[in-house]
Order: sequence, then C-alpha cells, then structure tokens
Amino acid sequence: MSKSVIAIALMISSVCANAAVTGASSKPANIEAKESTALPFGADRSGLAISGSPLVINLEDGPIKHINHKYSNTPINSHPDQSVDGKLGPRYLSFADINPVMGLFISSPLGQVWYEKRGYDTDVYSVRQIADPALPLALKFGGLVIAKVPDLPAGTSVYFGEWAPRAGTPSTNSDINLALNNAEHTVWYVGENPTGNTTGLATANYNVLGINQHTPGQNDFYTGVLTAVFGSSAQGDLTGELVRSSDQINFVGTKIDNTSGTFARKQEINGQFYGEGAAAIAGYVARNSDAHNDVAFGGKKQ
Repeated sequence: MSKSVIAIALMISSVCANAAVTGASSKPANIEAKESTALPFGADRSGLAISGSPLVINLEDGPIKHINHKYSNTPINSHPDQSVDGKLGPRYLSFADINPVMGLFISSPLGQVWYEKRGYDTDVYSVRQIADPALPLALKFGGLVIAKVPDLPAGTSVYFGEWAPRAGTPSTNSDINLALNNAEHTVWYVGENPTGNTTGLATANYNVLGINQHTPGQNDFYTGVLTAVFGSSAQGDLTGELVRSSDQINFVGTKIDNTSGTFARKQEINGQFYGEGAAAIAGYVARNSDAHNDVAFGGKKQ
C-alpha cells in the first residue's frame, strides 16, 4: 500500500473516530451521563442511562431528533403567540414515531414533548412520560429536560438538564407539570470532546443558561456570565453568577483543575470544559436545600 493511501486511510479513521464522552449527575443511581449504547438510538455519542437501565440513550439521535421532527424544527416560542398551529403544545410522541414495528403493538402515546429556544439561543427539549410499558428494557423517561449548548464545532456536542421519575399515572390531557418537584430530582450534564488540559488558556467569559424545575412554555431559566481564569499553574478560578428573579447562585470559590479541564467547589459545584480551547462549559449546582432545587447549567464561550 502506498504512503499516500495509508495517509488518506489515517485521515478518514481520525475523522470517523468518536470523541471521548464525559459527564456527571447529582444522583448517579438515577442518571448516568456517559457514552450511548447501540440500542436504542445508536452508539458512541453523548447519552443518559436512566434508573439503572443498561441502555444508554443517544440524546441527539433519540429524543432530540424525534422531538425536532414533531415540531418541524420550529420551537414553540418562535411565534408571537407562543404557539404552533394555535396551540402551546404539547405534541405527542408515539412508539410508532420511534419504532414502527413496536407501534403496531402499542398505540398509546409514549409521552408529551415540547421544543423551545431560550436564552443565548439554547435549544430546550422536554419530555413527560405517559405510557409505562411492562417491558424489561423499556425506557423510563419520566420528566426529562434536555438543553443543548448552541453553535459548537462538529465533534463537540454538549448537553445538560434535569430528570425526575414518572409521577402516578399521567393522562394525556393533564397539565404540563413534569413532576420535577421531587426528592429524586436529578441534574446532569454530558458532552463529547472534553477539553482536557486547560493550562495557559486565555481568560474566557461564557454565556450560561441554568435549568431548575422547568415548565415547558415558560421562560423560567437562570442566566448569567461565568468567567474562567485558567492561568499558568495547575489551578484556576471560575467566577460569576447565575440569576433567576431574586435567586442568585454565586460561583466564588470554584476552582478549575487545569490538568483535566474540570472545575468544582467542594460537593456543591461540578463541571467540565469541552471543545478546543474550552469552547463550552457544562455542570451542575447541588444546593444546600432539597434536591429539587439543584440546577444544571451550560453555555458557550463569548
């Protein structure tokens, strides 16, 4: 084989290789943020395992893809009346939408879904599980909110959000409560292409959106700017605050581990930088009060 052919093969393999996937959650027994499995939506991407399931759902090719299809890629809040076709939502996701064969046997809706575009151009997807199929590997979406950090380079996808278990036996005409005010409320983040060593990177500001007990259709998010001072030593600083109405989350005392591109403040704040030059940030805040007050956040470098 010629050197040129070998070089081309190496280039192709490097492009096709999957970037590393890293993430974390406030309650790993409820949500594991890690690389997706082949079933049900495809392997080697950012994913979530819910309630100890061996299946890790591919967020991009699973819920996000199918919810976008339901809304024709048009968020509900892109219209002056906050609606699509005269209705706020939700749209209904069926088993047939995901698996036509399964749809032949199960006709009831899997759940209600919403798609919004919110602060800093962040896409936000919500799922409210209705059906509870008695199948060993059936996914337990519960109340799930997925936010995606916008406009990142190919190979760097970053997600963050919250989850709580399905509450009772929801009907298809119930209100849009995702039952997130729950002791099992779990916040999480996951992404591809973690930055790794951040030593010596220039100080950077990030436009950050925070999520806590989101109600689809409402602009109830935290927003703010976080500043990463990486510095040239092994440790840097992450400062700034996230604000929602009168509630403020201050990041003072949060330390960046430049050897790994992670950051933390004791057991309260946990997160990771992603992409070349730390293009994105994601993490969660575990509040000192009940778990339902925990906040997931993510954003892009200015």
